[in-house]
Amino acid sequence: MTKLALTVLKSFCANISATTVAHKLFGGAVVVVCIASLSACDSSNTDADSNDSMAAKEGAAVMTFSPRLMTPRIQPIDKDSPELNDEQRAMLDARPDYNLYKTLVHHIELYNRWTPLGRQLLNGSTLPARDREIIMLRMGWLCQAEYEWAQHARIASAEDIGMTAAEIQNIALGAEAASWSDWERTLITMVDELRYDTLISDATWQKLRANYSEQETMDALFTAAQYQLVSMVLNSIGIQLDPILDHRLPADIPLPRLADTPSTARLAQPRLAPLTENQWSEKQKQVVQPHIREDGSVLNLYATLLHHPDLFGPRYTFGSYLMRESSLPAKTRELIIMRTGWLIRAEYEWSHHDPIAKEAGLTAEQIRDIALGPDAPEWSEEYRAVLRAVDELRREAFIGDDTWNTLAKYYDTKQLVEILFTVGGYTMTGLAINSFGIQVEAGYPPFPEIPKG
Repeated sequence: MTKLALTVLKSFCANISATTVAHKLFGGAVVVVCIASLSACDSSNTDADSNDSMAAKEGAAVMTFSPRLMTPRIQPIDKDSPELNDEQRAMLDARPDYNLYKTLVHHIELYNRWTPLGRQLLNGSTLPARDREIIMLRMGWLCQAEYEWAQHARIASAEDIGMTAAEIQNIALGAEAASWSDWERTLITMVDELRYDTLISDATWQKLRANYSEQETMDALFTAAQYQLVSMVLNSIGIQLDPILDHRLPADIPLPRLADTPSTARLAQPRLAPLTENQWSEKQKQVVQPHIREDGSVLNLYATLLHHPDLFGPRYTFGSYLMRESSLPAKTRELIIMRTGWLIRAEYEWSHHDPIAKEAGLTAEQIRDIALGPDAPEWSEEYRAVLRAVDELRREAFIGDDTWNTLAKYYDTKQLVEILFTVGGYTMTGLAINSFGIQVEAGYPPFPEIPKG
């Protein structure tokens, strides 16, 4: 522990004996300090080595959000750049002059397949605008995505939505802030559960359904998941704030915790039952037609998402690109998808990709080692970095420098973007699987049994 860190720690530990989480900003680096029994800190002791030893004896633990990038890893492209083609230039002409668009223009094919989902959730959503912005801002806070926070604080504070500065600040404080209505507290709790438990709890689901229709509930979940994906992209590429953005992440509120693999039990029965053919409307028949198998059946995933036919198409347009048209090697793609499914405990995702991964050339032993993670001994440098990237995105919606630099040895700019969107996209699907209770069909392999410890 550095003397600077100790100085900050001492400023928080005086007269505190309970577990405390505090934070400071050092040149853009966000530092989270979690200390058990802070009464062990003696503010009169200035010897760094002595304090380090004492902290170790008292079971102190230090956890950090990685410093967010001050310069972009992928440079934005201005619309008058000669390196743009006509399609890219038309995209930028149709969009505000934001760094987000000027960066994603590097991969116009992926952008074109993803943006219909974004438009549906932002402009075609069934949610009230205030609800939508609470969900987006809360996820931006949990992922420490300042660009996302700044853009949506701007939108939320505009006249048509009218959130006050205090209300926006309270989104970071969370559901315990006294100003929230019971309903708004439910929305914030839902986002927290999706981030940490990767599953909406029974209690929160019941509250949502008491006020929302099935489609509104689905929109709420996909909005939270979409903006977790966006956070991963913004943070990991290092997209910098646009000049018009005045809001910043609150620096005087304890930071959220990092995410890990959830232990919450998965649902044994569906909350949204798969729709059968005799329940389909004409619109539902039209969108599901390509997914009807030779025996006339439809996979539970598609038969469940069919509850929201307006969302079904945009989500599938994006997902099918990730699965069938991205430039990632098939092995890399399946490593990402299966590691994502494992980390968020989405067994349906794992089970359906087990045979696909074998077709891509992964052995049964390698598939099992996906569950063990990047530290399994036989992974190559390339595949270890791929798995570690998934872990880091799960933990803090950000790929660290070491992992990014290793990935950049094996993948070009478009493929690096595809890695981010594949993790975020399959996390989105996994959250729906878990929260809707989509059950695995017969004949697919379950999660492997991995001994603890």
